[in-house]
Amino acid sequence: MLVFHEVAMGLMIGSAIAAALCCLGAAGLSAGRAVPWQSGQAAIVMALGMVALCADRSDAGVALLVSAVGLGSAMVGAIGVRGRSHAGACFHRALGCVAMALCAMAMLGAQVSRGPLGRTGAAAAGHAGHGSVVPLGVLAAAGVGLVLVLMLVDRVRHRPAARGGTRVLLAAEGGAMALSLAVMGAMAVAGL
Repeated sequence: MLVFHEVAMGLMIGSAIAAALCCLGAAGLSAGRAVPWQSGQAAIVMALGMVALCADRSDAGVALLVSAVGLGSAMVGAIGVRGRSHAGACFHRALGCVAMALCAMAMLGAQVSRGPLGRTGAAAAGHAGHGSVVPLGVLAAAGVGLVLVLMLVDRVRHRPAARGGTRVLLAAEGGAMALSLAVMGAMAVAGL
């Protein structure tokens, strides 16, 4: 199980960094036309958040910070994009930040339940039964699934406006982001 966890973390970090680099590369090739700043910051925040989560899994503060920054990035990622041609891409990346924040909270919940008190210690301390109606792992998986479905529908329904190298980089960024979110969602559901 430990080997699977380490491989999953490496895959998540690698694909998240690849997504951010592809997004930045596409922004450089298109002089910002194909990738607005809202999308670029969301891709960078997601990559840094996943790296931070994998770098220090034992610190609850890291998961809380990643969740807060992810939600903030999602809000900033939707600023001023309504009615623009790239609104869909900005929305997908913002939704990806929300899914990452949910996954971080689910991982934090799993970490707390395995903590020094464990389940019986938490119940003895009077903190049993304060969980949500739907476990965070399920919400995280639903969020990741929604992002993946919306990305697929967008790819099938709309032809990308970008051309040449920019289009290839944006396609690679979308695939890498989908892979990193899928791995993170699987880890959140598994309680890793």
